[in-house]
Amino acid sequence: MKNSVIKPKLRGKTRWAFMNNQNEPLALFSSEPTPHKSHSANDNDLEPWLILIVDDDESVHQLSTLVLRSYQFEQRALKLLHAYSKVEALTILQDCPDIALVLLDVIMETNEAGLECAQEIRQNLCNETVRIVLRTGQPGSIPEHELMLKYDINDYKTKTELTKERLYTVITASLRSYEHLVKLANMAEKLASFNEELEECVAIRTNELEQRNTALLVAQQKIDAQQQVLVQQEKLASVGQLAAGIAHEINNPLSAISSNNEFISEHFDKLNSAWSQLRLVTQEHQELTKLVSEIEWQFDLLWIETESQDLVNETKQGLTRIANIVKDLNVFTNSSQQVTSGNYIEEVLNTVLGELNIELSASFRMHIECDDAFNAAPDLLSQALSCIVKNALESQCSINHRVEISAKRKERCLEIAIIDRGCGIPADSIHQIFDPFYTSKPIGSATGLGLTIANSIVKSHNGNIHVESKVDFGSTFTVIFPFWEN
Repeated sequence: MKNSVIKPKLRGKTRWAFMNNQNEPLALFSSEPTPHKSHSANDNDLEPWLILIVDDDESVHQLSTLVLRSYQFEQRALKLLHAYSKVEALTILQDCPDIALVLLDVIMETNEAGLECAQEIRQNLCNETVRIVLRTGQPGSIPEHELMLKYDINDYKTKTELTKERLYTVITASLRSYEHLVKLANMAEKLASFNEELEECVAIRTNELEQRNTALLVAQQKIDAQQQVLVQQEKLASVGQLAAGIAHEINNPLSAISSNNEFISEHFDKLNSAWSQLRLVTQEHQELTKLVSEIEWQFDLLWIETESQDLVNETKQGLTRIANIVKDLNVFTNSSQQVTSGNYIEEVLNTVLGELNIELSASFRMHIECDDAFNAAPDLLSQALSCIVKNALESQCSINHRVEISAKRKERCLEIAIIDRGCGIPADSIHQIFDPFYTSKPIGSATGLGLTIANSIVKSHNGNIHVESKVDFGSTFTVIFPFWEN
């Protein structure tokens, strides 16, 4: 803009108080010394400050442009935007949200157009950053303090008091305040962005840690399972070595003891028969009868006669139990033998039911969904399944006890499930059930080798036994081994 002075057009409602007397205060834009150094807008490449002048008097716009053409703040010049009504001002503010300051006239198309404009800037446009300075030629009846609180304006000036220097001061304070608000808004935006990035990093890191924890848990479970397998294999290996020694070291003396027990039993019978005949022969002689009675009392012959056979039978039962244990232990040294082809699981299970004298009924059910032939040691497999089925039958704890057997092919494996509705196995004992000689039955009623034998046989077929049990609800033994076809 040229440096020539633009004379404002004076209207009937113009609120200017130009003074010709130099001793009186000058009106708006009277010349006063300014500390600001004049710079052109092209001295630097910084974006100018946007200032919106809202007034219905054209002379105000012209004089504002003239006075502010050399103003700079923070080495940034001003770019003035002009509006002549409330509607026009709101349109410009909506299109240019980066306006720093609004110099707003109060009385325009209506007496409260400027106040309504300020209110809509804050409420409808939601612009809390732009600084609003009201300028009026006629102070209203509402006190300035109440106006600033009610309409959220930043300053209130009468046009008569706004000299050039005071206008510079108002603009400088407003731009500095706007700059601080923008910086705070940018910092808040950056902080929000940092928080989002931090939350994303935390989420990614948390996900990585969860994946690592999951992997560690899976690895730990595999290690625990492998340790259990190793422990079980060591136990089975120890039992196998023990079985080999027992078969050699115990069978021979066991055979001798059994023969001697039979000899004693036979001669006890002869002795008792001879003593009975002697008692009959001496009945006719009183002295001999008395002598026989004294001998019987002195040597407890009557007790020996009545109890000897029971003692021999108990010894025989004990020897038979030892022989059975040795026989069972032989499984650990021979479990990999006698593998044949053309085996059917239904035939194997029918053999088990026949050995245990079991008939299918409502309390014992069997469901077969596999008719494929497979390779196995059928006698050993029958023995393993027999041990598990017998264990299921002996777990009865109510009159509603039921046992179910199911067999099916699952991919390349044969899966046999033996389910009982018995008393179940306590959680603290379930890891011991495959240990040699472990039993929950009374001492002497079981060898504690049944499930150990079953586990050894299944493992010799490269299979596994999975156990699930709950006290008072029953147990499920699932036998799984590879389906070796012909």
